[in-house]
Amino acid sequence: MRELQYWGLTDKPFEEVCDTRFFFENSDHREALDRMLYVVNDHNMNIGLLTGEIGSGKTLTRNVFVNSLPLHQFEAVVFDNSSFSYSDILYDIVKSISFRDPRVALVSNLEEPIRGDKYQLTMLLRQKLDILAYQEHRHLVVVFDEAQLMESPVLDELKGLTNIKSETGSLVTIFLTGQPELRESIRALRQVDQRIFLRYHLNNLDFPSTINYMNHRLRVAGLSRGSMFSNSAAESIFRTTAGVPREINRICKLLLSYGFAHTIKEITADDVKVILDDLESC
Repeated sequence: MRELQYWGLTDKPFEEVCDTRFFFENSDHREALDRMLYVVNDHNMNIGLLTGEIGSGKTLTRNVFVNSLPLHQFEAVVFDNSSFSYSDILYDIVKSISFRDPRVALVSNLEEPIRGDKYQLTMLLRQKLDILAYQEHRHLVVVFDEAQLMESPVLDELKGLTNIKSETGSLVTIFLTGQPELRESIRALRQVDQRIFLRYHLNNLDFPSTINYMNHRLRVAGLSRGSMFSNSAAESIFRTTAGVPREINRICKLLLSYGFAHTIKEITADDVKVILDDLESC
């Protein structure tokens, strides 16, 4: 707490947590979010694909997207890790779907899902989707993070969920988010590749965006004006991190602790060099 007070902050600005308050709307991340919302609101675009390098902000973008979905229109199921069998994925989806109207839940009288019974799980999913679509008028959105971990047969089976349709459109929209190699995995599966309606890749931040990103996080954390990073420090941070948000967070967090410990009022490029030398010596 003393460190926060020293810098005039009310919260930690560079923590590695997916707090949606810190979502930085540069053109790339805003475009990704807008496209994801467009796909899901269409109800008939099957699968969306969002990729980016490690630390590019995919998970935070995903969280903002999910939080943007109105509960009266959508039911969202999120997988933070995707290295599961298709049967286990089906089980978790069926277990996760809940109904908003308690009267619907009472009269639905559905069987308890049985893990490993793919046929029973498929039938239960269809029943739950019918209730969602026709009684609650809601659409199911399933989001897979770290989807590059999915095995090809799982991806191939997963596309079958987009075959569950009403007369007006699909009852399920799927989003796959992952590292760049996910794009190659998808291209190798022709039938899956044909179901992809959204392909978007998050790029690293450029120098102006890096400065804006740092300032944005500081403002959210309570800084009322100015910055504790000099222009030379910001330039050094950009060169070191190549504009990767996670790396920016890591360096800036260390710099704030270093500045507090040494009663520095403005962090310079020399201070950045000290931190980098310490990291290299570890």
